[in-house]
Amino acid sequence: MRAYEGGDTLFITCTHETYDFGTNIWALTDADSGYPKITILDKDRVKKIDAVTMDRIAIGKFSYLYTLGLTPVKGWWKGYIDVKNESYPDREWFGFEVR
Repeated sequence: MRAYEGGDTLFITCTHETYDFGTNIWALTDADSGYPKITILDKDRVKKIDAVTMDRIAIGKFSYLYTLGLTPVKGWWKGYIDVKNESYPDREWFGFEVR
């Protein structure tokens, strides 16, 4: 587990894949326009960023840079990434420690 301190920059990535039932293959694909969106909450569940669109770095690959303030709330932070592919929404959670 990686721990961060005030002023650190987090490099958060995600991949988006879709499954083709006809070929039984997972493939990297882009999500619907405006997705994926990332939200980060501090240990007190205060939203630090709210549904910000991540940067596309390649087909199906996305990233977001988040810099902690100099005196962030210490503890276990959480976040989630929302993706929408046609009418199918998905939410994936992640977490990290701030010391």
